[in-house]
Amino acid sequence: MTEDHLSCRCPHCEWNLDTLAPIEGATWFWRSIRTRDHRAGFRSDRLLASGVPGRPWVYALLVALSVVLVAVPVTALLAAVWLLIVGPVAIGLLLLLVAYAVRPRLGRVKKVLKGHYRLDSDRAPVLHALIGRVASAVDAPRPDIVAIDPGSWGAETDVAGIRQRRILLLGIPLLASIDRGEFVALLGHEVGHFANRDSRRRLLTWPARVTFGHISRALKPSRVSGVERDLLGLQLIVFELWRMISGLLSWLSFAVHTVIRTAAARDDRHAEQRADLLAVRAAGRASTLGLFDATAAFPLYRGAISGATRKGYAMTEWRARIAQNRSRNDEGRTAVLRQLTMRTEASLFASHPSTGRRHQFVSTLPNSHAAVRVTDAEWATIVREVAPYAETLRNELAEQYEM
Repeated sequence: MTEDHLSCRCPHCEWNLDTLAPIEGATWFWRSIRTRDHRAGFRSDRLLASGVPGRPWVYALLVALSVVLVAVPVTALLAAVWLLIVGPVAIGLLLLLVAYAVRPRLGRVKKVLKGHYRLDSDRAPVLHALIGRVASAVDAPRPDIVAIDPGSWGAETDVAGIRQRRILLLGIPLLASIDRGEFVALLGHEVGHFANRDSRRRLLTWPARVTFGHISRALKPSRVSGVERDLLGLQLIVFELWRMISGLLSWLSFAVHTVIRTAAARDDRHAEQRADLLAVRAAGRASTLGLFDATAAFPLYRGAISGATRKGYAMTEWRARIAQNRSRNDEGRTAVLRQLTMRTEASLFASHPSTGRRHQFVSTLPNSHAAVRVTDAEWATIVREVAPYAETLRNELAEQYEM
């Protein structure tokens, strides 16, 4: 039985949406964890859509924990340097290893852009000009780098490197699925993260978000036992004792990591809601709601993005196919698709509220007009500017089909 069959077909009723379809072969423990997470995530999304404010003390607690965790490698590094000079050197080397293991990580631009295509202003001047207009409309700084992810159905922002460069990533299938007003809403939402300084908020809480996960991974015991390693006597006893202790510490670290990530994800969902408000400012409420409708219906469009298109016309044909599919969806079917996302996307670990809940929240806002409008000529030019990257995806899909 599918998720769609289990959902209530009335778009105004939420009966049974907090129940997930069973997974064949899953253990009782996994089913229990998954069910509890889904129900808790469903309630959290519902509260968020009703306008319940976030908990600022959670963010403050994450920042305080991050400060402590940053102080640990700094202190360990200073102590290591001192011990390497005056001794004992062995302890100094051990502290140096600790400082390296729990060091803050700012990310690298090259790593973020791996597998993506950088789109500079000389290659896409109209797109960059539109991004600048949207950024001005929502009082946001412009991204330093715009890149295309050929295979992604989404868009995202990131900040990486010592200089904290702002990066905007756009997926080709997503661009093929939305119209000009929805694209403005998308840009308003993404650069809205820069306006709200969400990257700085995330940076300040990043040590708390990842440190215990790194510790858990580093302490994960070996799967190979001492007997399998042909150890004997005291060596076998010491090795197995260490496996037991490190395994326990690894699980405890992972438990702490899970609790922190749950709290951080809740803060992330509130950040997405604040960004949605700026999407409405840039594109108006109607286009923002249209963006959510398109997102909810993505599963219906995936077959339209394929390698079975004429060479040189991938973006044009994909857009035509998806526009035709969208025209067949009446309001009732679209509402059911939105409703289904309330089930499938609900989780305490999700960084975004479900698409249906975001639609609910924006629907309660006063009607507004777009601050940024795109002309027919501008939109046609933007589509042409990103079309070469659609050809890259078309070629990859065609090769996979032939294989």
